[in-house]
Amino acid sequence: MITNEFRVPKFEILAGESDMVTEVKQYGATFKLDYSLVYWNSRLEHEHIRLVSQFRPGETICDMFAGIGPFAIPAAQKGCLVYANDLNPDSIHYLKINAKINKVDDCVVAYNMDARKFISHLMAEPICAIDLESDNSMVKAHDTCSTKAIDDAKAEGTELGVREKAVAGNDVKSEAEDVQNSTRTIDGSVVAESGNAHSGTKKKGNAHKRMKGSILQAKPWEHVDHVIMNLPASALQFLDAFRAIISRKNWRGPLPLVHCYCFIRANETQEFIISEAESALNAKIKDPVFHKVRDVAPNKAMFCLSFRLPEACFIEDVANLTCHNTGGL
Repeated sequence: MITNEFRVPKFEILAGESDMVTEVKQYGATFKLDYSLVYWNSRLEHEHIRLVSQFRPGETICDMFAGIGPFAIPAAQKGCLVYANDLNPDSIHYLKINAKINKVDDCVVAYNMDARKFISHLMAEPICAIDLESDNSMVKAHDTCSTKAIDDAKAEGTELGVREKAVAGNDVKSEAEDVQNSTRTIDGSVVAESGNAHSGTKKKGNAHKRMKGSILQAKPWEHVDHVIMNLPASALQFLDAFRAIISRKNWRGPLPLVHCYCFIRANETQEFIISEAESALNAKIKDPVFHKVRDVAPNKAMFCLSFRLPEACFIEDVANLTCHNTGGL
């Protein structure tokens, strides 16, 4: 039974030492964890790679409930810059360890904050240089990962860490196409306008190679490609974090794709879930895509709701803002 705020189950040790530290492997990534301190569910392995398969090298990912990194680590292995947050300090401890184990610590920026504060901190435009410099980890990771992306782009044939196995197969491809086709148009003009991390044309050939021109440019208050909200019991409620948070003046390109996990009971409909999401956002959602992850009980299933963040979430520029020192994290 999981009853605490960090979703960590209570275990009874029947014999032996009370040591629950272990390592697990998923699709070429290694995860170290302590089962007594952090949440982990191996049944979500297929879902982790399904979603990560939709990310492209050089994209910026925001993971609001990152845990020990089941989405963040493979995304970074794929060549993405990942801003990963979790409220559980033990999860962040192991996230940092796993980033080092998998040699992607230069492209994973970890935060231990409330999810709403994390979004505000990450995507709200800094009022002045003092605010920006207060988060040195963000600046360092952005610059390091940008340089790394440039170097990797020069080295043709660089192998990605993520192994999108055949088990994902057509499901992964069709799901990615559904989301991308229904919520965005990716072409050279859009990418050129946005200053996004990837080039406008896809590189043919091996899907596990970095694309040329994969250069990170935008800060998170200028552009984020994907937002992951993997807290199915309450993630819908956290959508209010995106109300009037993004500056229209500074944002480059399309708004991010949001992947919000939720539970749907037998007496609930997808339309009801969309209405809940729209109520939290205070905006209409266009072309939502539902993906069924798994059944969790006879009358309860886990779904992933993907949609483009509505333009109503933009905030118009506010004049006469004054500089202040936030004091950092």
